[in-house]
Formats: sequence, structure tokens, C-alpha cells
Amino acid sequence: MLIVWTGMFIIALLQLPILINKKQWKELASFAVLWIIAGIYASLILGTFAGAIAVPNHSELLNRFFTALYSRLGI
Repeated sequence: MLIVWTGMFIIALLQLPILINKKQWKELASFAVLWIIAGIYASLILGTFAGAIAVPNHSELLNRFFTALYSRLGI
């Protein structure tokens, strides 16, 4: 787990100064949000952040979402 967090931290350290110097504030905000989500997800998957939480499969979540969306749209 420490290796994953270290790798993510190094990538963020490399990417953030570039975005700040180019004044790409929208890209910086989206990078930060996605990076935080990725960090939380990696922690959940590896089990050290929240213990024994069962993370659902991506395919199941997407299938449920689109099934509900299509039924509401009548497709």
C-alpha cells in the first residue's frame, strides 16, 4: 500500500508544478479531484484505508446505472 501511495505522490509532484506554471486551473482542479478519488479507491481495494469493505465490481455498477437510465428513457 505504501508503494502505491508513494507512486501517486511522486506523479502528483511531477504534474502539479506543470499545471500551476501554465496556469491551467481547470485542469488542476480536475486532476486533484480525480487523483483524490483514485487514491481513495486504491486504498479501498488494497484494504488498508477502510478495512474489510467490499467494493462492488465496476461492471455491476455500470450495468445497474445504464439499465435504470434506459428504463427511464424508454429505450
